[in-house]
Amino acid sequence: MFSHELTCQNCGWRTLCGAVDAAARLRLIGLLRREPDPQENVLAELFVGSAARMTCPICKEKGLVATPADAADPDGDDWQAAVLCEMCREPIPLERLEAIPGAKRCAACQGKAEAGTLDDVEPEYCPQCGAIVEIRVSRGGGITRYKRFCTGEPPCRL
Repeated sequence: MFSHELTCQNCGWRTLCGAVDAAARLRLIGLLRREPDPQENVLAELFVGSAARMTCPICKEKGLVATPADAADPDGDDWQAAVLCEMCREPIPLERLEAIPGAKRCAACQGKAEAGTLDDVEPEYCPQCGAIVEIRVSRGGGITRYKRFCTGEPPCRL
């Protein structure tokens, strides 16, 4: 099972990444462009090797460090029992899981979802280069005013 801890040495931010989250982070920096479901050993090697190219979401500095979760926490008990929020990918506190055993979201994300301010839409990735795809108003006329545009450099034609 793929489980790595991603840490910023500048501000101390850290998160636990599963295979899906690691693949999404690698696609954001331009890796895994055509592979929809990579093997875990390949994913682990790419993730650890390219973490220095990733940007911290808190301090916006490049140079994160990825370590296997069992190496980051020698006991392993806390990380193995951790349940990640389906929206922000942060561990859900044990107190919340004890109160609500089937919780899939942390309290903050659940509150946003109930208030209607949470954006539940996962980003769409370009099938050719792996960059994020945006929907924009097209310049041309006709029935379809909205088209999908690749944000990669150079942008792909969709």
